[in-house]
Amino acid sequence: MLELMMTLALMMGLQDPAGETTRAAALEETRKEKAENLQKPTRTFLEQALHDFKEKRVMERFQEGFHGLHPILGGIRSGSGFGGGTYVEAEGVRASGQVSIKGYQKYEIRFTAPRIYNDLFFADFRATHRNYPQERFFGIGQNSRKQDETNYRLEDTNYVGRFGLQPVKHVKAGVLAGWLDTNVGKGTFQRRPSIEQVFGADNTPALANQPDYFQTGLFFDADYRDQPGNPRSGGHYLASWTSFQDHKLSAYDFTQYDLEAQQYIPFFNKRRVIALRAKSTLTQTADGQEVPFFMQSTLGGSEDLRGYREFRFRDRNMVVFNAEYRFEAFSGLDLALFGDAGQVAARPGELHFSDFQTAYGAGFRFNTAKSVFLRVDLGFSREGQHLFVKFGHVF
Repeated sequence: MLELMMTLALMMGLQDPAGETTRAAALEETRKEKAENLQKPTRTFLEQALHDFKEKRVMERFQEGFHGLHPILGGIRSGSGFGGGTYVEAEGVRASGQVSIKGYQKYEIRFTAPRIYNDLFFADFRATHRNYPQERFFGIGQNSRKQDETNYRLEDTNYVGRFGLQPVKHVKAGVLAGWLDTNVGKGTFQRRPSIEQVFGADNTPALANQPDYFQTGLFFDADYRDQPGNPRSGGHYLASWTSFQDHKLSAYDFTQYDLEAQQYIPFFNKRRVIALRAKSTLTQTADGQEVPFFMQSTLGGSEDLRGYREFRFRDRNMVVFNAEYRFEAFSGLDLALFGDAGQVAARPGELHFSDFQTAYGAGFRFNTAKSVFLRVDLGFSREGQHLFVKFGHVF
């Protein structure tokens, strides 16, 4: 009985209004003390630098150029090394030139016709000259060997005109016609042999003599990405059919089919994004015709199979799948986790999921609202790890 009375007395003490008042006053005093000593959130040096970079629009102002000259960072070719250039643009004409530390060169002139029937139709023309002196070549096929790496020079000049219909803002479909001159020479990378020292013309189509092409084609392009340079929602879908007719040697006619689908799935107010891509290139030849080795599809490098060297695998047909999970670390920097899988094959029927080469890794995306200006990816595969530093969005 005594114990029961003591318990009731203790409970009454806990419910004492005076005690409740004392605790409320203490909490209020604590709140006032915190309010009087508020401190601004602090940023690390990198966070502050990227925040200022983005808020002050440093990249946008840099891209605006000087006296009509606009700078270009990178964008020549995967594996070309650090490069840059400039372009000028006026009245629908754009002329550009780019070079890299490895001696890669790219020069281009584009002309876009003014509005045709309120933009219902479009027309453009492009002339491009490329000189790539250190292109990697490991052999043809899925079973090519890493230790057989060679290099070669690829030179080509391409003239292409396009005309088509643009029924809505983000959709284009049309036809194209053009001319392509090609040439292959000795590679300049001294640490690896040139291609002709390891491979022969009998198993490397068009190594000895290169064709010149008349090309015709059809294409469809639907681009619903919110920002093509740094997409966080929407999709991009492309399909094309191109016929290459060899007018020089009559030995390298082929037809090429290209398909690509990209989809970006945002959540948490676009601070996190799942990016998906599927891409395939298929070719078809008549009896006795070949596809030149330097025009065959490739896999490997910073743009598709990121655990392998550039152009590690090469053949007439290719398929690749990419998936990325990107999340904002802080303003101006996204982190990414990715997985890649793909295969090359001599015939479409030889493409099988069980034979896919795979890679995975992580990366950084330094960005503005409209573009990724620096990308760093570290990829892993059965052939080791590879680090890629690139300017621009991965796809």
